Amino acid sequence: MKKYLYFLFTFSLLAGCSKNDGPIPDNIALERVPEPQVVKSGGSQSIDVTNLAAFNATFDVGVYYTSGSVQPAKFDVVIRKNDSSNNVKLFKKDVTTFPTTLTITSDDLEALFGDPIVLGDNYDIGVDVYTTSGKKYDAFPLKGNGYGSGIAQQPGASTSIRYSAICQYHDEVYQGDFKILEDEWADYSPGDIVPVTRIDATHFSFKYAAPDALPIIITVNPLTNEISVAKQVYTPSGYGLGYGAISVESVSDQRNVVSPCDGKFGVVLKHTVSIGSFGSNYIEMQKVN
Repeated sequence: MKKYLYFLFTFSLLAGCSKNDGPIPDNIALERVPEPQVVKSGGSQSIDVTNLAAFNATFDVGVYYTSGSVQPAKFDVVIRKNDSSNNVKLFKKDVTTFPTTLTITSDDLEALFGDPIVLGDNYDIGVDVYTTSGKKYDAFPLKGNGYGSGIAQQPGASTSIRYSAICQYHDEVYQGDFKILEDEWADYSPGDIVPVTRIDATHFSFKYAAPDALPIIITVNPLTNEISVAKQVYTPSGYGLGYGAISVESVSDQRNVVSPCDGKFGVVLKHTVSIGSFGSNYIEMQKVN
């Protein structure tokens, strides 16, 4: 485990305009731009590489503010592959009814990009916005943010969606001996063997090396292979350091996934005691064949 406790404190800094900033210059033209809303509405939530033909997903393209706001002239639905804004393809042109429901399959994606879908591919679906004044705002521009900073962080907002090519989760894989690949918490070293226990179809567990360690229960979303850990005490004695019980919980991170084809899983865990936090640390393991 970590030998030193680092408490993390968050300070809120308020930054903004003041009355001394003066009025908006006359030569700056302001335009209200409709905010797109793209959400998954049914079918597949990800692309299973072991059964590509089964991928059939529906999604809705609309606007975030459905009334009392400016509407777009049209949307062009576009898809970006593997986070590359140099690799964006037009999927559906001239959408003018909001919301509109669209369907996509693995055949569509392979035809659009001219390449077979392989494990690890990511496909992001967004829209190029055309305003009534004729301006265009790209979903995935080569530089900067297409719609402005913080737009997607509004409650319930979703300016794009992602379909990832994954290996379908099989719960029986997550049972048995696993080899440590990385442990930032430093209870283990790379190569150490740790038992993993299957609990049910969507849960498994492992233990850290504390003398009184309790199982850390991991929840799996089998549709996306994403994993999470609800806050739980894993060592009541806290390694005997005098801080009391130590708890863990997952924090949002793209590394929180199982990779069944490789027999791997990784998760970022925040370690806390009653008076503070040790911060977040990543652990990754792979099944021993």
